[in-house]
Amino acid sequence: MSPPRGRSGRGGVRLSGGEHGGRVLKSPADARPTEGRVREALFAIWMHALPDATLLDLFAGSGAIALEALGRGALAALCVEKAPESLAALERNIADLGEVGAVQVRSGELPGELDRLVEEGRRFDLAFADPPYRFPDYEILVAGVAPLLTPGGELAVEHAVRREMPLEVRPRRGSGPRAGHMVRVDQRRYGESGLSFYRHGPE
Repeated sequence: MSPPRGRSGRGGVRLSGGEHGGRVLKSPADARPTEGRVREALFAIWMHALPDATLLDLFAGSGAIALEALGRGALAALCVEKAPESLAALERNIADLGEVGAVQVRSGELPGELDRLVEEGRRFDLAFADPPYRFPDYEILVAGVAPLLTPGGELAVEHAVRREMPLEVRPRRGSGPRAGHMVRVDQRRYGESGLSFYRHGPE
């Protein structure tokens, strides 16, 4: 049986383009990485936004999104992951691709870890989230990313196409003046996977 699309036959993830295109990342056997065609579509949409951008990669897994973004011109990335096996693979992949100085790794539960990033004053131009199957807190996740985005920044969320993603997400109570509200500006479908894109709505 052939390996799933976007993966190598040895439990890895093959990067599809950029400076690291063709490199195979280590990934835990039970991981569900973003499919190659979805990554290719995401980076085609973000092509002009990636150069010198700072990226937040949530539920980072093997780090494929962050590492491919760096290979396509992003300046720096922060990966958030909680699974020990994925964290080990992520750290190894960063070292193997020579991106130790450009990628930070945080071990933490989401969406709770977002509050700590806000407290630290972190800001990102782009954010990507690929929550696990049946993740229940998409609205909380989107609201939590809002204060972390720079003006004009964008969040992309991967989800099952049957999942109804909100058109608008209001800030959580007590989120502070930087939170704002988020508006879904685009939505794409790739087989059973979907991408929803969010930006800050008008003041």
